[in-house]
Amino acid sequence: MLYTLIMLAIVCLLATVLLLDFIAVIPKFGSEHFGAPDDIKDMMKNIPDRPWYINVLGVVIMIAAFLGCIAVLVWAGVDAVHKDMTFVQIFLRFLIIFEGYKLYDIICFDWIMLTVMKFPQKLYPETKGAKGYDSFGFNAKSQLAKLFFIFPLICLVLAAILSIL
Repeated sequence: MLYTLIMLAIVCLLATVLLLDFIAVIPKFGSEHFGAPDDIKDMMKNIPDRPWYINVLGVVIMIAAFLGCIAVLVWAGVDAVHKDMTFVQIFLRFLIIFEGYKLYDIICFDWIMLTVMKFPQKLYPETKGAKGYDSFGFNAKSQLAKLFFIFPLICLVLAAILSIL
């Protein structure tokens, strides 16, 4: 269980790196492709373009953090096989990682950073007055689908595959 919580903490840390990268380094890409409210997406299109090398740095950070998340999931699977975990244990391990990440995303990113702190607005005053900063739950349908259907299904598939190895 301790390893599972460590894995969750690493995934949440990497997700934070991704979010900060999307907000501070590659904001146009981040707002367009990773869940900003529509009015903020539109406002972000008007900010000045970053120099090409900043965009390259942002993409490198994004790829590294994403690969880090994949590495944690591989570690979780390999460790589960080496410890000869049961189907239920493997399912619970991945459920804790996936659902823990999603709850962290909803609470820390969507609610605290976007709605309460209005963090992007501090970096990009052009977005001041956007209604998206006050619309916690703007992506509720997508978040709930992941929380209750998509992630548990992925966990079931991973547990089924890894429990027969």
